Amino acid sequence: MDIYSLSYKNLHRNKWRNISTVLRISVGVLILTVLLSSGLGINSALKQAQNVTGNVLSTESQNQNKNGLTDLLSSAKDYINSVFGTSFSNSEFIGMLKNFLMNFVYFLDFIASMVLLVGLLGILNIMNINLLERRREIALLKVMGFTENQIILSTVLEAGLLGLIGGLIGTTLGVCGIVLVSGIIKFNQIFILMPLWLPAGILGLTIALSMIIALYPALRECKKDALSALRYE
Repeated sequence: MDIYSLSYKNLHRNKWRNISTVLRISVGVLILTVLLSSGLGINSALKQAQNVTGNVLSTESQNQNKNGLTDLLSSAKDYINSVFGTSFSNSEFIGMLKNFLMNFVYFLDFIASMVLLVGLLGILNIMNINLLERRREIALLKVMGFTENQIILSTVLEAGLLGLIGGLIGTTLGVCGIVLVSGIIKFNQIFILMPLWLPAGILGLTIALSMIIALYPALRECKKDALSALRYE
């Protein structure tokens, strides 16, 4: 039995515990995918709005009905000025709107990152419990000739598999949801919302963080004396 088959074998233990961890990771990845995609969409829309502002709003009196987006922005600006007694110019209003929306997106991304982190921290908890239950087994593996590095690697790979499964579920649901919504609202530029690097980057980050988080409990358990572990009840 090598370290790879050992990791796969350990993954089948405590299935409900592993499923719960995978679901938490999936939820975090799903939320992160959707919010990052939304941020890309908002950023793209704001860039288009800024271009419209530069080309159209500067001559608003001559182009009042030229573009629906221009009319919407002008109405919003006038409403803000009338309610708060301000006198924002077109460029100032667009800049303020852009800053507000981007800060709002950053806040949502922070919340999504925290949700993902909570899900990943479940790996730390599950690895602590699993390794505690396998203390005698780890000692037997050492007696059989497995090195500490091999045992640590098997544990890290196990956590990486959990992150991979959870990440695949979360990114798949996120991508499918965004594609579905884009079809409903007839948004044809799907690659603006979902560039290829986004799901791949989120999946890679999830796997890497899962493995890093599992490294500490694996190091801690493998450094314990094998003889005392064999006497562990």
